Amino acid sequence: FTGVDVYQRSFDPQEYLKEFYTLSDSQGQPNTFLMENLRILFKMFSLDGLRGDTLIDVGCGPTIYQLLSACERFQEIIALDYTDQNRRELEKWLKNEPGAFDWKPVVEYVCELEGDR
Repeated sequence: FTGVDVYQRSFDPQEYLKEFYTLSDSQGQPNTFLMENLRILFKMFSLDGLRGDTLIDVGCGPTIYQLLSACERFQEIIALDYTDQNRRELEKWLKNEPGAFDWKPVVEYVCELEGDR
């Protein structure tokens, strides 16, 4: 494990996202781990009674994949992370800034799982 100060200084959210959250690698091979996680999250958030006013994700990192299937079940979603660079990465995506990670393929995959809703 890394100390907080080292993690805060050296973690690169862009490299992390490219490595683990694209649907296919540079050779075109599918990211089966991510796709299976998305299927499990879809099933979990499809359960009867799993809904509410607010969902809080503590330690979300620079990611949103875990929240996509929850959007229709919760009125408000709050994503929290300790590191400045992870929060900044999420802000870049929210503001559609240049260089922000492209979540569109992941969002489209989740929409397909959900029947294109």
